[in-house]
Amino acid sequence: MKVAKFGGSSVANAQQFKKVKEIVLADKKREVIVVSAVGKSSNEPIKVTDMLLDLEKARNSDQATSFLFKKISDRLLQIRDDLKIDLRLENDLLEIKQNLVVCSHDYLISRGEYLTAKLLAKYLGYQFIDASSILIFDGADLDYQASKKALMKVRQKFKNIVVPGFYGSKKDNAIHLMPRGGSDISGAILASLLNAELYENWTDVSGILMADPNIVNHSKRIDFLSYEELQELSYMGFGIFQEEAILPVREKQIPTKILNTNHPEEGGTLVGDFLNRNIENKLITGIAGKKNYTVITIKKYQLNQHIEVLQQVLAVLQKYQIVANYVPSGNDSFIFLCQQNPSNTNLDVAIHDLKVNKTLDEVKVVQDIALVVAVSWQLSKRPSLAGKILEFLDNSRINVKMVIQEGSNMKVVFGVNNGDYEKTIAKIYQEASFYKMKVSA
Repeated sequence: MKVAKFGGSSVANAQQFKKVKEIVLADKKREVIVVSAVGKSSNEPIKVTDMLLDLEKARNSDQATSFLFKKISDRLLQIRDDLKIDLRLENDLLEIKQNLVVCSHDYLISRGEYLTAKLLAKYLGYQFIDASSILIFDGADLDYQASKKALMKVRQKFKNIVVPGFYGSKKDNAIHLMPRGGSDISGAILASLLNAELYENWTDVSGILMADPNIVNHSKRIDFLSYEELQELSYMGFGIFQEEAILPVREKQIPTKILNTNHPEEGGTLVGDFLNRNIENKLITGIAGKKNYTVITIKKYQLNQHIEVLQQVLAVLQKYQIVANYVPSGNDSFIFLCQQNPSNTNLDVAIHDLKVNKTLDEVKVVQDIALVVAVSWQLSKRPSLAGKILEFLDNSRINVKMVIQEGSNMKVVFGVNNGDYEKTIAKIYQEASFYKMKVSA
């Protein structure tokens, strides 16, 4: 049995609905379908979820909501009418409209998935199952046992079901939204609860590319990827898969395949820790990164004998609610990496407090640093390969400010100036591809 999740672009209009139906009915094992809200298309540049957010803003500011509500309704009804789906969707729309004044944020924003799933279920001839009846949360955490029990009851009655993504319910039956992009999480949870043989994530790309196509033209697709590699790449900016969607399927060793609804014939990327990677001969699996970091280096002679220094620094960062990553860098120093973003608004104040701390020998601050991570299972077996990548960058006169490689981990992180970010990714990609060809010759 397979669980297949279709993103918003896969159900953006009637033509996309037809593609989804063809894909689903082509494999009888696709019994559980998870769907996002109707997304953007060439004719409709706004996602239904974003339209609902605009509707909520209008409601909260006592502005007229009729026009916005009609736009959302017309969008969904147009799909229904184009496909001649026998579904009285007006009843659901009327209920939402009547609840608009008093309904919660989670209820209103989840209605895009709710209505889209109803349409798709009827179109496929599958049973619609409201996610609020089978995904039960205790606070922010899924109640696994309660959810599994509820899902098993449904599966005893219905083999083929469509479930809206992005939400579930709390113990009091109130709607509970997941993080944005939560349909990925919904699909992974259902695959885990059902012990599916495969979790398919259908998007508008044919798998995961080795590097950002906006930086590297015609970047190659990654055919096989471990969950650990995917997690590292997702953390550093790969936008294909939600980080929270990795754990449920990884724990059960359920493989995930990332596929393109518009081009299913192109294949995709298969993710799973069980894969035999020895058949590959690649230096790098993927490259990702983020700009705008501040690097804070703390120096104290014989630091290993002064654990209170680290505690003092952490106390300052905690005081100003600074989000930072800690990296040991030597016997007498350690480094904190802080992103320059709205969540670190007090960063300059915190740095000032550290600099006036008399117990520290030196506080060195470097701003506007980009972090570029090269990920590969090979690095865990041959850590010296990081030196080969550094050699590529050195030959290109890229000023590498820092290198982080933690033991036998499968990643190496390079800190470069923001201005060298794109050049660094392009160079690693180019040289890693060439290196592979030399080794395999």
